[in-house]
Amino acid sequence: MVEMHGWVTIRASYRDTEDDSIDQVVAEINKGFQEINHINPELKWMNGEVFFQYSLYTNHWSDDCKELLKLFELISEKAEGSYGLLYILNDESDSDYNYFVVYRLARGKLEKALDSFLSPFVPVVEDDSNLK
Repeated sequence: MVEMHGWVTIRASYRDTEDDSIDQVVAEINKGFQEINHINPELKWMNGEVFFQYSLYTNHWSDDCKELLKLFELISEKAEGSYGLLYILNDESDSDYNYFVVYRLARGKLEKALDSFLSPFVPVVEDDSNLK
């Protein structure tokens, strides 16, 4: 089972949060979204801010999982001021099967770390009888 939850606040720059180029950045990200085949991403606006959020549950690490991670990479490249988190629990991972892996997006960089709040999944969330 693979569980993924992510959100990103889209900003063109971390230097100037009132950057007028946000419409251009949104257009570039939406263009990249059109190349996605297995999920249906959508940018949304609320109170003058643009954001992306998505959750995914699937049986195996598959193309939809890869595409969601690819979207975070795309946003990190096109909108360096964006920030957000992508949490992934993948029980098929050889090394991280009992941990949420967290991708942190900030200042144009997407960095991987192990979660410390819900990990190790067993015993923090489930009993050890559920561990593979």
